[in-house]
Amino acid sequence: MEIGNGRPLGFRVGSVVAQQKGAALIIGSYGRFWDRDQVDWAARSWRLLGRRGINRGTIRLADFRRARGVYVLYNEVGVYYVGLASSNQGIGGRLKDHLADEHGAGWSRFSWFSFDGPGEAQDADGVFIIDQYDSVDLDAPVLIRDLEALLQAAMQPFANKSATKFAEGDEWIQVATATPEFRTFEQLKDRLVP
Repeated sequence: MEIGNGRPLGFRVGSVVAQQKGAALIIGSYGRFWDRDQVDWAARSWRLLGRRGINRGTIRLADFRRARGVYVLYNEVGVYYVGLASSNQGIGGRLKDHLADEHGAGWSRFSWFSFDGPGEAQDADGVFIIDQYDSVDLDAPVLIRDLEALLQAAMQPFANKSATKFAEGDEWIQVATATPEFRTFEQLKDRLVP
């Protein structure tokens, strides 16, 4: 079976690994410790933008708003909430929901781990559009390795001296769609306890 862009996609009982560019994977793309205040959630056509590269000719931007997968919300202490995004509203839709629900005041940063990935298609601005895979093919060793990598990336455990890497997943760096607010030392120094 192939998905719309010609990538192979299959399903075997007991499997949970997508195929992208001919390689088995669980996590196709991910972003770690993004700042919720750098997303313009109120914009009419808001985006959850990530980038790979920075230089002209190598930079790629993708909108992960509709990517499906899992996400982690963090407060100032650590993990606050873990969720799943499996519908077409994607991770971005679930994150936006959490701005107005009982979790709204409980988090300031988030990480996301997508089973989908950027395809070859781009929107009018040149931003890559996410391919939503119909099914996945399982390879148990890759599944186990990617689950360990996901837990390490989300939790940042102190005792792990080396981090397991995703089999094929690419990390994307947050691109702000809202102007970040910065606080200077002068603004904060009166709050310090002598």
